[in-house]
Amino acid sequence: MKKVNFNCLFIVFSVLIFGPTAIGVEQITLSTGWYVQTSKGMDKEGNFWSQAGIDCAGWYKTTVPNTVLAVLEDTGVYPNLYYGTNLKKVPGYRDGLWLIMPQDSPFRDPWWYRTEFDVPAEWKGKFITLMFEGINYEAEVWINGKLVADKTQVRGMFRRFEFVVSEYLNYGGKNGLAVKIYPPGLLPDKDYDTKQIEATTGWDDHNPQPPDMNIGIWLPVHLRAQGPVILRHPYVESSLNLPTMDLAELTVSVWMTNLSDKEVKAKLVGEIENVKFEQEVELSAGEKREVFFKPTEFPSLRLSNPRVWWPVNLGEQNLYTLTLYCYVESALSDEASTRFGIRDAHTELNDEDWRVYYINGAKILIRGGAWMTCDMILRLTRERYDALIRYAKEAGLNMLRSEGFSIRETDTFYDLCDEYGVMVTQQIFGRSIFDEDLAIACIEDMMLRIRNHPSLVHFLGHDETFPTDSLDKAYKDLIAKHRVKRTYQPHSGTFVVTTRKSTGGTRTGTRELWTYASPTHYYFRKNDGAWGFAQSGGIGGVIAPPTSIKETLPPDQLWPPLDTEAWSFHTVTQGGRYFQAIRDVMNITYGEAKNFEDFVRKMEAMNYNSARGMFEAYGRNKYSATGITTWKYDTAWPAVVTWQYVDWYLRPTSAYYGAKKACEPLHIQYAYDDEFVWVINSYRKGFTSLKVSAEVFNLEGETLWTTYKDGVSVDPDGKTQVFKVELPEDIRKPMYFLRLTLTDSEGEVISTNTYWLSPSIDIPRDSGINLKGEFYVKYKSYFDFNSLNNLPNTKLNIEAKEITGSAESKDRVFAVKIKNSGNAIAFMVIPEAYSPDRVGYELPRVFWSDGGIILKPGEETNLIAKIPCDAVPSSITPVFGARGWNIEL
Repeated sequence: MKKVNFNCLFIVFSVLIFGPTAIGVEQITLSTGWYVQTSKGMDKEGNFWSQAGIDCAGWYKTTVPNTVLAVLEDTGVYPNLYYGTNLKKVPGYRDGLWLIMPQDSPFRDPWWYRTEFDVPAEWKGKFITLMFEGINYEAEVWINGKLVADKTQVRGMFRRFEFVVSEYLNYGGKNGLAVKIYPPGLLPDKDYDTKQIEATTGWDDHNPQPPDMNIGIWLPVHLRAQGPVILRHPYVESSLNLPTMDLAELTVSVWMTNLSDKEVKAKLVGEIENVKFEQEVELSAGEKREVFFKPTEFPSLRLSNPRVWWPVNLGEQNLYTLTLYCYVESALSDEASTRFGIRDAHTELNDEDWRVYYINGAKILIRGGAWMTCDMILRLTRERYDALIRYAKEAGLNMLRSEGFSIRETDTFYDLCDEYGVMVTQQIFGRSIFDEDLAIACIEDMMLRIRNHPSLVHFLGHDETFPTDSLDKAYKDLIAKHRVKRTYQPHSGTFVVTTRKSTGGTRTGTRELWTYASPTHYYFRKNDGAWGFAQSGGIGGVIAPPTSIKETLPPDQLWPPLDTEAWSFHTVTQGGRYFQAIRDVMNITYGEAKNFEDFVRKMEAMNYNSARGMFEAYGRNKYSATGITTWKYDTAWPAVVTWQYVDWYLRPTSAYYGAKKACEPLHIQYAYDDEFVWVINSYRKGFTSLKVSAEVFNLEGETLWTTYKDGVSVDPDGKTQVFKVELPEDIRKPMYFLRLTLTDSEGEVISTNTYWLSPSIDIPRDSGINLKGEFYVKYKSYFDFNSLNNLPNTKLNIEAKEITGSAESKDRVFAVKIKNSGNAIAFMVIPEAYSPDRVGYELPRVFWSDGGIILKPGEETNLIAKIPCDAVPSSITPVFGARGWNIEL
């Protein structure tokens, strides 16, 4: 058996899968025709199960990738796992956080994955490799009755493996492949006093631990035919001339491996668009070497006026493609290609020891969220990734922090972040892994795999803890060794703000903020407010849209909220009472909820208001505030209340619309602490001749006060204080609305923003330097919005027209006009689209231009709805509606 040495040769599978197929280089992806079964009770091993023609009666038919639990749900063994409390019925399920597989779990024994495939006769004489992108956790690999690799060679969820299998194959006929997979969690069952002990998935308290611990083949499997010299891991390092950006120097490298037992002379040819370069390479038998094209030796790699990659709202997301070809004796031996972007990414600590981000020399305010593995049983579809990352881009959220308890993210995730301009901070692990050599192998693989992506800008070590000294050194050494050219900090963020320099210039969230934060919190509080950089700030629990709740919970579990078994189960592992603070503040500020619908509408108003306030405070305070990645952005399974801006069903929450409003690139806003109106500019260019208008109206929609200012200007990436909102006390009672409007010199509306306010205001208690605090919120005073309960219902008229787009458009685009035709204010209007056969059930993957809208009687708003063509085909005309505090359709 020949094994490619994984420590020396790493494979970029996205390169192999998506690169153009060449004569003499072929690849088969082994995705169909798989069967899965437990090894428990079996008396046969891989020498039997890997033979072609074996009868798999009684096995579960599936496709790969798929974890065992996903297979068992698909085949009806454990149906509808995410509904109600069904997951608890799976044998081996445990409540809470656990790391050891139970002794009586059906997933404790190894599971077999097997398939059969044809190998073309013309492949004989080529070098055939079998490649696994991801197996969890250990495995034996067998082909045609022969052992290819044992579980000491295939170990670790975040490693990829490639084996030369030419000698095992039946050319021109059927072949059998069997993989015996051992789960994680087979360590001694004791209290490890940590949240992560192996190089596998971890979920902390975000959602239940899947009972199978994600055992299985979780990423694709390929069989590849090539010549004696193979190419792996192409890389392009760019050095951009700043500040002019008029020149980029590129260094191209690739791993070349001679699989033959004799010396080989190869010609390596590269192409980047119309730029071509080549060199001769001699490799001894079995040699592996990283080969370079440097701009000092290849002047064509000095690009004048390159197309530069920028994050969302700052410029285009320009990408290039490198393709490399290897020829041996004039025949193509192998090829590899990869996308890359030209940009300069840099972070540093400012004078106050907070981390600051720069892209292409420009300082950037980070406003984003923590990214979790987007499905609990690892159904990681491109559709799911695309929707979630696109939602971030559409909202102007410019960073996702990939959580260390998650998977090390896939190429699809990074590809889409590149395309949408969403930057990524990659956390390395949640905690220190006991087997440090394995942890280092996983992370070395990850770094080599993702380093071409321009969206990747920074590394974090571990979550809320420091790595061991040896791991910390290894992470830094790997970044340097492989020229990854990203900054690194060891710790996600301190709980004690005075120690922030030691953790890397960031702070984490707080127990208080993980339960609830008022819209004023980030203005009034300093240590855990809009100051410095918060890796895990937030607003606390966020409620899912009502359609999602009804698709998750049985009808008898909808009330009372947070308390029923299923509702509590679909929050966090601590249970629904973790978010009791939200209900307590709701009772004071909005009044006690009378029923399910009342609870949802009040919580949606709270979530919108808090998210808007948090992100706006960071905009107003830049750059004493340098950034926030809120805890968190997405969720791995249907959560009724958790930390989520887009839910598992791919529907945006009201908090998402609050964030989208706050992160407009040219934005008008009100500051709760100083009562001033501000214009916040995130563009790289300035604006002049702007007009700012303010209007105050009451619960009846009557205008009580107006003012405006002409000739307002704002600098590039700047902020301008415009005027203070000073109101007579009598028009503030019992509550009032403040509408701000920003227009250009032609009268075109750029930004509108409507607040609901009261004479009393949320004033949080003072905080100390230790941010752990309590799982509870105490305020000196509160807003009083109880008068909203007296709002009568009002009727909305909705008209929609499909806009003809280009033939290349991936969306159906609709212009939607919503008019308040009633006599009362329409409060917190969130537009929705429905399938004609399910009116009232909000469609997922609809990208609206706005939500959380307030309309006075007679007012209308014009929105754009973009729906991917694969979500609603052209043969179906969607129905448009809305939900809100007091609306009728």
